[in-house]
Amino acid sequence: MTISINHLTPIAEHTNLWDDFLPEGHHLKTRHLLPLENAQVPDIENNYVQVFHKDKLIGLVYLQLFKFAHSNLNFDNPSGLQCRAIKFILPKKLYLLICGNLFRINFQGFYFKNEQHNAFIFDAIELFLQQNRKLKPRGIIIKDCKEVFVEEKYAASKYHFFNGDVTMEITRRPHWNTFEDYLNDLTKKYVKRAKKIMQAFESVVTKELSAAEILDNASAIDQLYWHVVNKQQVRLGTVNAAYLYELKRDLEHRFELHALYLNDVMIGFYTYIFYTNEMETHYIGLDYSYNDTHKTYFNILFLSVQKMIEGKYEKLELGRTAKEAKANLGAFPKQIFNYVKVKNTFAKIALRYFLNRFNRSENQKQLERSPLK
Repeated sequence: MTISINHLTPIAEHTNLWDDFLPEGHHLKTRHLLPLENAQVPDIENNYVQVFHKDKLIGLVYLQLFKFAHSNLNFDNPSGLQCRAIKFILPKKLYLLICGNLFRINFQGFYFKNEQHNAFIFDAIELFLQQNRKLKPRGIIIKDCKEVFVEEKYAASKYHFFNGDVTMEITRRPHWNTFEDYLNDLTKKYVKRAKKIMQAFESVVTKELSAAEILDNASAIDQLYWHVVNKQQVRLGTVNAAYLYELKRDLEHRFELHALYLNDVMIGFYTYIFYTNEMETHYIGLDYSYNDTHKTYFNILFLSVQKMIEGKYEKLELGRTAKEAKANLGAFPKQIFNYVKVKNTFAKIALRYFLNRFNRSENQKQLERSPLK
C-alpha cells in the first residue's frame, strides 16, 4: 500500500479541512494546536500533514520542529566534566523533529481513521522529510504512542523503541462524590499528613483567572513559571503567559488557570485542561520561598484531585515530574511508548543521556505504593 502526503500551512487557513476529519473532542483538533502558533512559542515550528492513499484521506500527522541549544541544559555542575563532554558532543544548536506535542502529555501526534494504518506514521514522516530536505533534523521522536508496533514496522525505518517513559495518573473511585470521600479512603498516616498540608494553606486565596486577567498578570505568571523551569535539568521547550492566554481563548471552559494569592501577591498558579472523561494538570508556577511554609505544591495536587472528583472525571493526568509526590497522592505510573531515530553516533549518545536525565525514575516500588486503603 502506497501513501502520499500534503503539507498544510498555515493551518489557520485550513481549520475545517483538518478538524472535520477528526472525531469530536479529539486532542488534535486545531483548538488544541493553534495556541502554540498564536503565542509564537520560541524555538518551535509547527507542521500539519495529511496522509492519502489513492487520493483518499486516511490520516493526519502533527509535527513540531524543535531547535535545541546548550541553553536547554541545566547541569548540577556547569563546569564539570560531564557538562563539558555533552557540550563538546553537541553542536551549539540542533533540530529535533517531534511527532506529537512537547508541551502536552499523552498527546499522540497522528490519527488514522483505520487503526490498522497507524504504522504508516513512519512512512509519512519519511515522505515529509523528503519534501522538506532543508530541515535535516538530527533526531526524530514519535512520542506518546498508544500502542506498541511490531518490531519490523519501526526497525525497517531505523527507529528504536523507548519504553522507559512513565506519567502519573489517578483514577476516580466510583464512590468518590466529594473530596471528603477521597480523604476517608486514605490510610490513617496519609489522612493526618493531608490535613496538616491543607492547614498550612488556609491563608492562601485561590482565584480562577479569565483570559483578560491572564494577560493583565502576564509578568507575574511568566516569573512564577520560570521559577519552576529553572529547576529542570533538560528543558524540552518553554512556554509563556501568552500561550496560556491563547489556550484560554481557544479552549474556553476546557481550560482553567487558577492563581494563588497571599496578602494580595501572586505566589503561584496552576492550570487544567479538560477532555470528555479525563482532565490533566498542565503548567504550574511557584514562588518556592512559600512552598515550605504553605505547602503550595502539595496543595495544588490536592486541589487537582478535588477538581477531578467534583467534575466527575474518570482520570486525572498528573504528568512526568515529581513522581514520588504524586504516588503519595494515590497516583500510579502509566507507561508511555516512544520511538526514536537519530542520525549519528554522537547524537545517539546525547539523546540517551537526555532521555535518562529527563525521565529519572524513582524506585518503581515506591511509585506503585498507594496511600489508599
